[in-house]
Amino acid sequence: MPTVNKNNYISIAKAIGIMLMVIGHSGSPIMMERFIYLFHMPLFIACSGFFFKDITESKQLRQFSAKRLKGLYFPYLRWSILFLLLHNLFYHLHFYEQPYSTNEFFRNLGKTLFMADFEILLRPFWFLKALLFASIFVAGIIFLKNKYQLRIRHIELLISILFITFLLKSSNVHIPILGDPSIISFSMVYYLSGLLIKKIEKRIPCNIYAISIEFALLMMGCIYFPGIIDMRYTNTFNLFIYFLLSITGIIFVFTISKIIQERGRFTFKNSLYYIGNNTMSIFALNLFALRIGNFIKVEIYQLPLDKISSHIIISEYNDYFWLVYSIIGIFIPLLLNYLYKKLYRFIKNNI
Repeated sequence: MPTVNKNNYISIAKAIGIMLMVIGHSGSPIMMERFIYLFHMPLFIACSGFFFKDITESKQLRQFSAKRLKGLYFPYLRWSILFLLLHNLFYHLHFYEQPYSTNEFFRNLGKTLFMADFEILLRPFWFLKALLFASIFVAGIIFLKNKYQLRIRHIELLISILFITFLLKSSNVHIPILGDPSIISFSMVYYLSGLLIKKIEKRIPCNIYAISIEFALLMMGCIYFPGIIDMRYTNTFNLFIYFLLSITGIIFVFTISKIIQERGRFTFKNSLYYIGNNTMSIFALNLFALRIGNFIKVEIYQLPLDKISSHIIISEYNDYFWLVYSIIGIFIPLLLNYLYKKLYRFIKNNI
């Protein structure tokens, strides 16, 4: 996830989004989990689309695509290869259930190069793949629209792609490398949504009444859906309702972020800016950090060691331990990222 090198309310929104993602992985109470999964991944895609600039020339399209590869594919590749190399070490630490043979290592390396599969501890990286293809496809469509002077508004384009997503959901198509194309097309919808929200942001109410209405709608959505649902697991029966609820959630977080930007205390805002501008490290390391949480729980409650790798989190004794998981899942990645940057600067300055 590319960082936004500006201290603005979108950075705060990204910070809120990444913290919600970690809480969603922590085994939090069911209603909280339902609430989070209604919008947390669409939120990140909309944050990226918010900064999209119109493309009118082929050179701009090439530059945009290169920037996307640098900001999404290369970080994905670096982290994936690192976790592949460390897989067998993690196995001995009980973080994985099975080691890799040499053949399995190279087979998974080949899948990694084409983003065809992900390491177990990098499962959230499906998002990087979706955002990479979605942003480049949207850029290409808008370039063609401008080149041939097609009179198609962005809202019309969004609605068209949403209906294409509906058709793809009903057909169960699978495309090599892309995988499920409905995930890519749905991501394109949210990328365009971020662009449209940017255009009308001054007309969106930013007050406690708006937040209350948005929160109430989201809670109704939690009650409407019988289980946890996110953008990957929608179907033809709930796609449009989920889309409306997720857009409500995106605006909800944007509104809260604006209020924090305008009225929040300096230290609090700076903390959120830091988290929002370092989301990639949390994205890459939060499941690894949760394995550490599993190890702590095993030691405290004297559970079998194989519990560490059996699930994302150990469900036993989790009434309040999800708070520990959440704290670990946020701050260990930030700490490791901070130490890495310190080490990198030290080596750079002294060698």
